[in-house]
Amino acid sequence: MQLANGFYLNRKVRRLRRTMPSAVSAFVVMLSYCGDNLTDGFVDSDTAEFVLDITTQELDALQQVGLIEAVDGGYVIHDYLEHNRSRQQVMAKRKREHDRYSAGSLPAEIAQTAGRIETESGQTPEHQNTRTQKKEKEEYSSSFSKEIGLNDFELVREKTHANAAIIRDYPNLDLSDAWNAFLSRHYGENRTIADWTRLWKGWCQRRAKMSGIPPSKRHVHTWKCSHVLEALGRDEETAQADEKACELADRLNKEKS
Repeated sequence: MQLANGFYLNRKVRRLRRTMPSAVSAFVVMLSYCGDNLTDGFVDSDTAEFVLDITTQELDALQQVGLIEAVDGGYVIHDYLEHNRSRQQVMAKRKREHDRYSAGSLPAEIAQTAGRIETESGQTPEHQNTRTQKKEKEEYSSSFSKEIGLNDFELVREKTHANAAIIRDYPNLDLSDAWNAFLSRHYGENRTIADWTRLWKGWCQRRAKMSGIPPSKRHVHTWKCSHVLEALGRDEETAQADEKACELADRLNKEKS
């Protein structure tokens, strides 16, 4: 279940607080039930009345303001999947985490055994660490070019770096709402990490602009800023202060001034 930070400012909620305050708590209980049972926003009539103890008057009030909609057999929370993950998304993520955890124990045991063998052969721990780091770097470089889904992109360090940059540039942007909308728009797609990073940053920049949220300060382009790197098809590891990158940064700064 996800309750937006601006929930208290919602006009429907504010209206209910004046006309029927108990309906607000009933709505929160419905959200909690849907999140706990992965119903994709659906609450059947019997559950609403006998499990959640929501009265007919409260249900009518929630329908009148448009927070829920009556459907066959029960009710659906309006726009639930725009702000919450679907059952399919949650189950898929759980399966990936389970598989990752289950598969992770075997390599650890193998690595420990291999470490004992290497040590017994006379190789120092420093050499072992160097080889391990090199292997991890090669594996990461290989995975960087592979196409992944949004749930996997959410776990990579590039997403964390992108979030930090977005928060720095647009501190007033609701990043959680932006991500939920981004999930709904691109759910089921597969792209490279670089493509997802570019799309996510662009999405937040457009969302901030449409919401009238100004950037915290004017961005000064440099040879290693994300805009230059993306335009040249580079990343942080391949960035270099060559003539091409410096000229592009200079041109971008002149275009904004």
